[in-house]
Amino acid sequence: MFEEGQFERPTIAISSLDIGDVQVLLKLTHSLDNLEFWNRTPVELSPVCAEWMDMTRDAFGKSGPNEALTRITLNNLLIFAHHFVTSQPSTTSSDMNMNDLNLNAEGLWRYGPVMHKDTKHDLVGRPDYSLWYGNEEDVAVSVVVVETKGVESVTSGVSQTLGYMGCVHRRRKDLQKKDATVYGVVSDGQCWWFLKINNDSEWSEYIITARHGNYKEVVGILVHMFRTAATMSPAQSEGTSLQTHSKEASAESYMGFDEEAVEDDDEEEF
Repeated sequence: MFEEGQFERPTIAISSLDIGDVQVLLKLTHSLDNLEFWNRTPVELSPVCAEWMDMTRDAFGKSGPNEALTRITLNNLLIFAHHFVTSQPSTTSSDMNMNDLNLNAEGLWRYGPVMHKDTKHDLVGRPDYSLWYGNEEDVAVSVVVVETKGVESVTSGVSQTLGYMGCVHRRRKDLQKKDATVYGVVSDGQCWWFLKINNDSEWSEYIITARHGNYKEVVGILVHMFRTAATMSPAQSEGTSLQTHSKEASAESYMGFDEEAVEDDDEEEF
């Protein structure tokens, strides 16, 4: 939890950054070489989840695409993918405690410092969802999800998600973790942008559509992401954590998470 007066650096809202800003501030480069999301095995929704999705579309059928429908769709698919993975422990790491893999929503994140106009700043924002596989000390976040308001806001949604991912990635690199890979999802409920930052600070994207309730490919990629998170369990990375925590005090960067804090009205816009 953030304490009053804990920070002195000025802040920049992650939502105000474009993709170029994110790449510069968080030292990322774009790559076209990643094929990880291609040809993932589709996953059928369970009968219960499929029925619930049909009920949702029927209930909102005459209102057209809207933020509420998008949020319900994301809720349903993320919960189903989480249940699909955690209910089949034989497909994940034998060291993984399924209770460690959990979804979080809308906590305030703060990472810094980054240099802007020759001054150190912190980046702050509130992602819609994040998937955790461990504790905050290890920055054990593997997937960040941001809801968009429609196709017209996709670019800002991608840059915002990449910003959150980049903060996690950069902090994990600073702590010299074994693997600083982070995934991201941006969606308006019909179009889906899947993002990845690999351990070499290269980010890539994969785009699919899920019109008319055809979510099999979407869920297949979500399940892949969640299973990958399960293999990044704290038990597997414990040796690295023990070796690097002694260096943490000297690491200049900081990343904090607070579910109760509100965003600062004095945040700078880029």
